[in-house]
Amino acid sequence: MTATAQRALLLTGTFIVILLAVAVAFVHKDASGLRGAAIGAGVGLANLGVGALVTRRSLRKGMRSTMTMLMGGFLGRLLVLVGLYLVFEQTPSIDPAAFALTFLVFFFVYLGLELLMVERQRATAPPGAPPAPDITGSAA
Repeated sequence: MTATAQRALLLTGTFIVILLAVAVAFVHKDASGLRGAAIGAGVGLANLGVGALVTRRSLRKGMRSTMTMLMGGFLGRLLVLVGLYLVFEQTPSIDPAAFALTFLVFFFVYLGLELLMVERQRATAPPGAPPAPDITGSAA
């Protein structure tokens, strides 16, 4: 694993810990908060499962396909997060902050998983294959 990937993984783990701490501190433990957290966890787990399958499939097609899928997936998740937050903001029975914080925890878990999958693919390139371009911009 490259030094850049290791730092990115450490940063991702740090964000997960920070988001968990913020969620525990600020999410109300009432019915709407728990409902929002449950929906965020459900959508996050669905994102994690589907994203892992799609990423694995795109890695078989090459790094260009993978990068296209990762960027498209990022934008798609952002739109889902913002859209559902706006919907839940109009619904008093669901705490939108609890939803967003919980979803973001799973988002960063998935981001770490993506990083590991891409790095594993780079490390297991067949002998004689041209090296995968370093999209991180580092020389390591």
